Amino acid sequence: MNQHSTKSDQGLLPNFCDVTVVFMLALLVELFALVLALAMPSDSKLFWDHLAMNSLFCQWIGLLDAALLCVLRHRLNDLDMHITALLSFFIMTLVTLVVSLLVISIGEYMGFYSQIDTQWHNFYIFRNLSISALISVVVLRYFYIQAQWKHNIETQSHAQIQALKARIRPHFLFNSMNTIASLIHIDAQKAEKAVEDLSDMFRASLMEKTAHSLKDEIDLTRSYLDIETLRLGDRLQTEWQEDSQDADIEIPALCLQPLVENAIYHGIEPIEQGGLIQIKINIVNNSLCLSVTNPISGMGRMDTNNSNHMAQDNIRKRLSLLYGDRADFEVEESDNQYRVTLKIPAKQIIKQ
Repeated sequence: MNQHSTKSDQGLLPNFCDVTVVFMLALLVELFALVLALAMPSDSKLFWDHLAMNSLFCQWIGLLDAALLCVLRHRLNDLDMHITALLSFFIMTLVTLVVSLLVISIGEYMGFYSQIDTQWHNFYIFRNLSISALISVVVLRYFYIQAQWKHNIETQSHAQIQALKARIRPHFLFNSMNTIASLIHIDAQKAEKAVEDLSDMFRASLMEKTAHSLKDEIDLTRSYLDIETLRLGDRLQTEWQEDSQDADIEIPALCLQPLVENAIYHGIEPIEQGGLIQIKINIVNNSLCLSVTNPISGMGRMDTNNSNHMAQDNIRKRLSLLYGDRADFEVEESDNQYRVTLKIPAKQIIKQ
């Protein structure tokens, strides 16, 4: 995603392709129609006829409002939020005025309003604009709350990622530098490759993004595993099961690599002969599933100290903030195996 699209996604106006936004707009449009029908001074027997006509009238207003705001969304979101709100309110009010005038013109042309005077026309327009203004304020207030909520999630997620990065850097850096130093006189080519992998790791850790593609996360994890393989040798074996078609799915940054790190430090290292880490990536029912499985010593359970809990709790909280009930984080432990599985909605990155 480019910088422009990222900025516009953080503004007042949401993505009008979002199901929640569409449902909310449709609900408010029908509320608008109901209020108009109730405001019509007529026989109660004609209430449902008026409601049907007003619903059609309001649907046109709602569709035009959504279409115009969707087209202008990126430009409006680049402005100050208060200016965006005022311009959006003006657009929605203008659409109501134009549609109201159009209805009156069509009615007069077809002879429906031949007996109705100008005073009624003014009342009809004033009524529509007043009710539309109230509904517009409610809609914009909802958009504002959504924008603030997303901003808070972004801020908390960013803080969680920084905590993970701060934990990863010290011990990993010392181990990696010692490994590289020992390789320089033995195998210069491997030492050079280790330096490149380490550079990739720290380049990723310095990035401010809280989300990236699944491919980026896999590349980061592979670079980490390459460095650890140099340190542990044959004690560390890995098995990947992945679908290459899933590479463009958006995932939170640092949600796989810390799990693999835990699998090595708390699963592989305590076992003298080492073992196999299995990393499985697939899509099940429109959800991306990532699982990391490692062996544990037959003498006891996997080490569950504070550092292990920190990484898992960090990821669990970030998934809850970003996806709510749509995400899942599970830990399964048996006598000789430890598995962590996370599931998130499979959302493709929109390429600009």
